[in-house]
Amino acid sequence: MTFIHPALRPLLEASKQLPALSDSPVEAVRNAAEQRARSRPRGPEIENVQDVTVKGRDEHDIPVRVYRPHDSLGVVIALHGGAWMLGSINTFDDVARHLANDSGCTVVSVNYRLAPEHPFPAALDDVWDVTRWVATNAELLGPTPHRLMIMGESAGANLAAVTALKARDAGGPAFRLQALVYPSVDARLQGESMERYRDGYLLTKNDMAYALSTYGVGTKARADQWEISPLLAPSHQGVAPALIVSAQCDPLCSEAASYAQVLTEANVPAVHVVYTGVTHLFFGMRDALEASKQAQQQVALALRNAAIN
Repeated sequence: MTFIHPALRPLLEASKQLPALSDSPVEAVRNAAEQRARSRPRGPEIENVQDVTVKGRDEHDIPVRVYRPHDSLGVVIALHGGAWMLGSINTFDDVARHLANDSGCTVVSVNYRLAPEHPFPAALDDVWDVTRWVATNAELLGPTPHRLMIMGESAGANLAAVTALKARDAGGPAFRLQALVYPSVDARLQGESMERYRDGYLLTKNDMAYALSTYGVGTKARADQWEISPLLAPSHQGVAPALIVSAQCDPLCSEAASYAQVLTEANVPAVHVVYTGVTHLFFGMRDALEASKQAQQQVALALRNAAIN
């Protein structure tokens, strides 16, 4: 029998009464995510927080929120989760504040475009455009923009992993660390945990299949394309070192382990940490779950160490 943290058991029971992601109007799911974010504690005050816009390659505006603590040690590009369909700099605000506070780094939270209105590669293009913008805006980001890291959660971790590979292929900017929280790295949905935890653990296999199809897998891109499935990149040599955080009871846990393995085989330093008895989404539950606080602090410490070493 699978152990589930006691704090999560009521949430799992309640989730059984909710419609599947594929049966819910996108706007309703987005609004619910925004409402949940507003109900969480705001997070620590950061010395300087600015909302700015970055021009995308087709001249559209990409909203970005910059959290700059005093004596910033480096810069972290941060990418929220939400199945490429929902989430925003607002839903990620409390996490971004804690990351900035605990790491001592400037956090650049990206409001990338969402599917289905903007399928692949819109979100990836936005993240890449912001990455290039970060590399040329030292006056806003602090004295150490060359100390650059990237992190993401879930779909955001997918975008972070792909962006780290793109940066390697482009010869920069050079990331010192990629911090990936329960990343989606293999759109073929074949991992052992994808079957073990396919139903009843907040994120289901059907949710993942629906999210990927909405993102454009099968129409705009193939499941085995590395820009969708970074696990399948032709080479991982020379990509940024990785900290990968997983939830044990998560369909994505196995592919995260596989990603750590292929990175290690390519001589890329990679650490994979699995938190016992928790599910997808646990990382954002800091006010209710000690494991979430520990995971956020672990990521923040890794970002700090990458900035100063």
